[in-house]
Amino acid sequence: MTKRPLLLFALLAIPALALTIAGYSDHVSLLRIVPAMRQPEPGNFGETYLHFALFPRFFVALVAGAALSLSGVVFQQALKNPLAEPTTLGLLSGAQLAVTLTTLASPAVAIWSIELAAVLGALVTLALVMLLASRSHFSLTTMLLAGMIISSFAGTASVVLTLFNHEYLRSVFIWASGSLVQNDFSNALALALRLLICLPLLLLLVRPLTVAGLDDASVRSLGIPLKTLRLAALSLASILAAFVVARVGVIAFIGLAAPHLARLSGARTFSEQLLWSPILGGALLLLADGSVLVMTRYMAEVPTGTATAFFGAILLLFLIKDMPASSMPVEADATRWIPRRRPYLVLSLTTILFLGMVAFSLTERLFIDNLAWDELFSGRWPRVVAAASAGAMLAIAGTIMQAMTANPLASPEGLGVTSGAALGIIASLFVGGAFSPLVMLLGGVSGALAAFLIMMMLTRTSSHAPGPVLLVGAAIGTFAATLITLLLASGDPRAVYVLAWSMGPTYRATPITAIAGIGVLFVSLALLPLCARWLRILPLGDPAARELGLSPPWSRRCLLSLASVLTAAATLMVGPLSFVGLVAPHIAAMTTRPNPLQRTLCAAAIGTGLMTGADWLGRSVHFPYEIPAGVLAAIVGGPYFLWLLSRKQ
Repeated sequence: MTKRPLLLFALLAIPALALTIAGYSDHVSLLRIVPAMRQPEPGNFGETYLHFALFPRFFVALVAGAALSLSGVVFQQALKNPLAEPTTLGLLSGAQLAVTLTTLASPAVAIWSIELAAVLGALVTLALVMLLASRSHFSLTTMLLAGMIISSFAGTASVVLTLFNHEYLRSVFIWASGSLVQNDFSNALALALRLLICLPLLLLLVRPLTVAGLDDASVRSLGIPLKTLRLAALSLASILAAFVVARVGVIAFIGLAAPHLARLSGARTFSEQLLWSPILGGALLLLADGSVLVMTRYMAEVPTGTATAFFGAILLLFLIKDMPASSMPVEADATRWIPRRRPYLVLSLTTILFLGMVAFSLTERLFIDNLAWDELFSGRWPRVVAAASAGAMLAIAGTIMQAMTANPLASPEGLGVTSGAALGIIASLFVGGAFSPLVMLLGGVSGALAAFLIMMMLTRTSSHAPGPVLLVGAAIGTFAATLITLLLASGDPRAVYVLAWSMGPTYRATPITAIAGIGVLFVSLALLPLCARWLRILPLGDPAARELGLSPPWSRRCLLSLASVLTAAATLMVGPLSFVGLVAPHIAAMTTRPNPLQRTLCAAAIGTGLMTGADWLGRSVHFPYEIPAGVLAAIVGGPYFLWLLSRKQ
């Protein structure tokens, strides 16, 4: 057994060392590496840089990778969950948000205060995830879904803070992406000291955690306080991961990959995994950092955390492929207690409300009282129409996907379709070389279709259960976010447009895009009556659909194409950040009968009002600065998703 992990470590460490040396071979002779480690030659920039920057970076990568791997293996053992680790449970993002708030409150704060904030942020996130999962007996699905949504919410909140305080938080934003750039050995020594303090405490928990790997009933019969043990182990692992965040930022998925590599190489017991996971984790992070150093020859430096997130998202997709069906119960109709005897009255009231919201957004003058009405209208109507049509299209796509998958937690955002559309739009922008709306729309449709097909393929073994479906969507979203970061680091001038668009702004809307959005929306509304029968029958299952004369594959292809076009068009106008496709269908379900056509039309009206309201709040809440409508909708949608998830337990 011992030879296989050692061989794997060699296979990882040797390329890591080679890449690290190759990344800076232009600065110093290979023959001077060992002397430069002891004492750099005065006046020699290469040796000075090697001694004070590269070597500390090397050791920080080893120690940080080991700490994150230890944290990950403890999480997986304590929760008996092979996908649990600080990244997937949202702990690193919670710690990042806490550090960002602390830095904003006091820019000159001491490093110990930053570490304390990171620890508190990680522990609060852990408490929230465990609270949501406790009602479902800590099910795999609930914990991962809660962690992914908390991570998305915390990341979006950090983006909003950075937008309004970019002078103070510019360096924090770079740090938060997981930068291993060092100036001395202080961070390496600090992390090593904290690792040495936490390691004996973890060793005290080895035997009870090994027993805790059995079923809960057997553990309790042996007199082990399972809840206390789990709380102590997870708290200690969270603190260890928070120390890494405070020192080098968010390094994603190392805690997921290293324990899996240890198990694949033959480490079967918890003690063996606890030994080999940190060794392999250090080598993995060093390999990723060495790759980043080589890439800096051809493009601007990418934070190492971005590289690990890119490959970690791919790893997560492969691991989810074999994930069992969700244990999370799904209600056929979670809101059946609400009276729905007058659906047309509800639909009429909803339409009146969204029309009122649109009219108010077009005409309000809370901060501009000296502008002529015609100038006000000409400047506002494209963005209001774009936001309204995008909200309606996302709501329709969300309703279609929930009916098509029989999954009340499905949405264009949750299934990764929005992220796929975003990747398609970005690819068409860079490949086509021009800002052609038609080409970008085709790219968005292709990306949305590809994302949905990947999701269906990877979740086939779990019968497309809600948990695996949404986790695949979250992994695709992480993959898309890291690609956007890589494009931003490439130095291409079009990357600035991608960054502004990815935040979900509406102020860039033009009359042409607004009219095109309205056109796509009207065409989809005209096609909805033709799809009503499919939406009514498909949730009954394929056998029942065939008995009623319906071809499920053909129906799903048609519905998928319609939902993909709507998602791509909406993403092109307001960016990939929004939860309207999840929120609007559920609000519609609370107020209408389970009639697909009525519910879809009501959801479209609600989506219009939500995005129009988000657009108005975004430009008013911090005037004259503006919060992008997509970001604001995501901030509202994240807590709603968590509340909805808690109701499903």
